[in-house]
Amino acid sequence: MGKLLVIGDLHGNTGHALALLREAKKQGCDRIFAVGDFGAWEHVPSGRRYFEVVNKAARREGVRVYFLDGNHDKTSLIHELYDEKRDDEGFLTCRSHIRYAPRGHRWTWDDTRFAAFGGAYSVDKQRRLDWEAQRAAKPNERRRYGTSRERVTAGSLWFPEEQMTDAELDALLEADSSPADILFTHDKPRDSHPDFNRKKHPDCLPNQARIQRVVETLHPAVLFHGHLHYRYTDQIWSGEGKPTRVEGLAADPDASPRSDYHRDDSWYLLPLPYSRETAGIPLAAR
Repeated sequence: MGKLLVIGDLHGNTGHALALLREAKKQGCDRIFAVGDFGAWEHVPSGRRYFEVVNKAARREGVRVYFLDGNHDKTSLIHELYDEKRDDEGFLTCRSHIRYAPRGHRWTWDDTRFAAFGGAYSVDKQRRLDWEAQRAAKPNERRRYGTSRERVTAGSLWFPEEQMTDAELDALLEADSSPADILFTHDKPRDSHPDFNRKKHPDCLPNQARIQRVVETLHPAVLFHGHLHYRYTDQIWSGEGKPTRVEGLAADPDASPRSDYHRDDSWYLLPLPYSRETAGIPLAAR
């Protein structure tokens, strides 16, 4: 028997990450899985420091941290840096105690079949592009006064690879469409209906439809996701008369917009092995 701490968006919040590592140790977990927006920003010094601090704390607590990508993670750089550094389970080894699950990744822990499909649409895409443009203009202004320093800003705040394409999903499901017990995603599936939903913009819907397609193909008993920064539970139907329970997790305190936020809403304790027979029963009482 084992336990896995599933956690919501971190956004590079070091204090929150360290608190959840302590929680994992308290709960007897030797693994954490983060459902996107982890804080994979190694193109900037603060992002590299974040990885080092989290890795050091994870090593100290005896916990290994796994994550999939959200729309605020620079996935292209993760692959550039770590694609050739895979562990025995196929995860990309970012640090000794930090692992990345690429889109479509499949693995088994404690006789439980897992799948991960990261990515989502950014509703603040234009604002982030505007910030990139403003940053790009600053070196041009300084060069008038004799400096020749230039700063590369494209792809520093908004990442073109932030969500799956239909072709990418086609290829992933063609490669492996076998059932999964637990599905980790960043985005919510189309058919889940939280009573607080920040992602209703029409441009959000295509990726939610892709996640729905994953559900209807893999028939998971439970799906965990982040992105909405809101804790809720719902049940949807994955086809063939099989229910999928959806567990949306809250984010770090700095990114949570509601006054009723509680840190405990950002994590979920998953006992392993997991069986569909218990799908209608809460996975853990807190």
